[in-house]
Amino acid sequence: MNSSQRILFILCSAVLGACQAVTPPASAAVAARLLSPSPQARQELSLATAKLLGIPGVTLAEQTLLDSSQFAYARKPRHDAAGQLLQGRVIEQPAIFKLELRGQQCWLVYPQKARETLLTQAKCVAE
Repeated sequence: MNSSQRILFILCSAVLGACQAVTPPASAAVAARLLSPSPQARQELSLATAKLLGIPGVTLAEQTLLDSSQFAYARKPRHDAAGQLLQGRVIEQPAIFKLELRGQQCWLVYPQKARETLLTQAKCVAE
């Protein structure tokens, strides 16, 4: 490497380092839980969960995300027309969801599928 190439390399490194130094960090996400959710916020949470799973609807417990920043959702076992539980081994793992607070916004995150959605009706507090 000659001296002009060395100088060019040093200048490029300095410029690249300066660009990275002034890039603002992304809003830090912190684990959160719901704060006194309204019926609209609960409905939004159910709809968002179903959307992230790619299914028509889900039923969530009243305490979902009130005491913890995450919850697991397992699909209901399948039954035949007579109401009998279908035989077979369930190998599907429960879906794990996390609630994050980013700035003042609540985000429902589905890490297993790298999906997330903003909850506009919900109020969150850091866990």
